[in-house]
Amino acid sequence: MTTKKKTIEATSDKLNHSTKVLLKRWAGLSGFYGYKLMEFDEVCALLNSNGWRLQIDDSVASVRIVELYQGETRVRREKFTMDEAGKVHMV
Repeated sequence: MTTKKKTIEATSDKLNHSTKVLLKRWAGLSGFYGYKLMEFDEVCALLNSNGWRLQIDDSVASVRIVELYQGETRVRREKFTMDEAGKVHMV
């Protein structure tokens, strides 16, 4: 059972890294400054300010859906999946 737990943690780490890189790119495209040295939580807080809202759906372990809204309008949406080999793909 520990092997399965380690696999889930490794999957989560890879998806979190891909999500962090995506959020930093979105922060730059949205006109924010100082995001390059920020950690994941800080970038999330930055993108949840000034009328922007970030929504991350991680209900399925191997899929991550990230959406960025400005007001009620969805501005950006990306989906990451992890294959059997452990590679993250943007769909």
